[in-house]
Amino acid sequence: MAKAKLENSEQQVAASPSVVKNSVVKIAVKSLSGKDAGSVDGAGWVFAAEIIPHLVHATVVWQRSKARSGTHQALTRTLKEGGKKKPYKQKHTGRARAGSSVSPLWVGGASIHGPLPRSYETRLPKRTRKQALASVLTERLQNNAIMVVDFSEFSGASAKTSGSELKTKVVAASFKSLGLIGKKVLVVCQPSEQSFARAAKNIGNVSILAAEGLNVYDLLAHDMLVCSKATIESINAGGMGESVN
Repeated sequence: MAKAKLENSEQQVAASPSVVKNSVVKIAVKSLSGKDAGSVDGAGWVFAAEIIPHLVHATVVWQRSKARSGTHQALTRTLKEGGKKKPYKQKHTGRARAGSSVSPLWVGGASIHGPLPRSYETRLPKRTRKQALASVLTERLQNNAIMVVDFSEFSGASAKTSGSELKTKVVAASFKSLGLIGKKVLVVCQPSEQSFARAAKNIGNVSILAAEGLNVYDLLAHDMLVCSKATIESINAGGMGESVN
């Protein structure tokens, strides 16, 4: 899935491996009414990175494997009840000889070579994960799939001073103004933006994610990434989703 989403973008990459680490990319900022509200600087090594599809694929496989519970358990002969006594005598019954009623050859018998509990988790270097995340963020920005929104009026402090809890219908109206209705939206919030997150989580096709949980799979699984200036600054500083489940 990751490889398919990035196939076309790989041909459009303007950045090279020699991108200066201190370079910046201007990202437009929108108000909740859909109007321009300035811009924010994105780090070039994150938002203008080289797109490396095979690292993105490896990271998605690592994430999905890590998420597997691995609690499957087949009933082996050890776990099946009964079967200790020979079901009938060896000869003169007209039936095939049998030594146990839980033989894998019998209907309702034990399972052989079935799945047993195990961990599917594999190791993937942190550098690879960061390169993959930078690849996806670059691809998202190139395809206008990142929207930086000014959450300041809906921040925790503003919500307290307003005297009322932020309502879902207010956020839904803002999403309509931003043209997000009908799209799968990933909203990445800072701790100070929890009032906005609580109001947005009841809107259909909207997923809420803490900034420290930003990851490759969720970015690819959604059409749009919506975040604040503070989240972009956090990503610039190197806070790139280390707590991935």
